Amino acid sequence: MKTRTLVSILILVLAALIISEGFATEKKVTKRDYKFFSETWINEEYNKESEFPAKLVIRRDGTFDAYFMLSDKKKYRSGIYEIVEKWTDSEGNIWYKRHVWGGAKVEGHPGGYALDKFSNSGNVWEYIESGADFPTEIDKNHPYYHRYNRQE
Repeated sequence: MKTRTLVSILILVLAALIISEGFATEKKVTKRDYKFFSETWINEEYNKESEFPAKLVIRRDGTFDAYFMLSDKKKYRSGIYEIVEKWTDSEGNIWYKRHVWGGAKVEGHPGGYALDKFSNSGNVWEYIESGADFPTEIDKNHPYYHRYNRQE
């Protein structure tokens, strides 16, 4: 094989590896991601006079129930979520983008958009919801900023 051909093949292989490495931070959404979400998440500060639920019960099947008070037995809202994107940042935090419906799922028409950030320990979940499009950052001063802890 000529040296020129060998060098050309080597350059193509290296270029393919470099390009594929650039996409490595974004990961495919799997059933394990739904399992990761599926817990009971609480915020005791929301248990008083907050507009946000104090407890969210998230299930692997893409459904959730919300309760205003930690002690409530009757849910005030149920809904559906669908994870559409996932990545991990340089600090090990796990990020997701979700579509959210407050009732029945309507294909192609999300009821809302959410940007989620899970701490690298997986025990703190922060998110912002929007009705128009995916939020671009987690801003603690945003009116729809939420923070929950995984219930132990």
